[in-house]
Amino acid sequence: MVSLTIDGRKLEVEPGTSVLEASRAAGVHIPTLCDHESLSPYGACRFCMVEITTRGRTKLVTSCTMPAGEGMEVATSTDSVLRIRKMLAELMLARCPGSEPVIKLAAQLGVEKS
Repeated sequence: MVSLTIDGRKLEVEPGTSVLEASRAAGVHIPTLCDHESLSPYGACRFCMVEITTRGRTKLVTSCTMPAGEGMEVATSTDSVLRIRKMLAELMLARCPGSEPVIKLAAQLGVEKS
């Protein structure tokens, strides 16, 4: 088992579990548009970005492609993560102004227009 912390919640997951899957198991919502059970994770939409800290180093990663690591600390709603998600929502609204999933996700992030 792999031990990690997500938004202050300690949990253990099977090796090979993605950070997105681990977050869902912990009841932590991470937004995503491209995640689907019939597709291999590839991080295209970037909405699932999180901030991870491992051995004192912090970086932004897509949670759907990042495997959970021993001792990893995951933060799902830091200022930088939220800023990136809002910017992505604005760009997606400009690109797909009539897409219901994009409009809904943007609204959840507090974005009403591009």
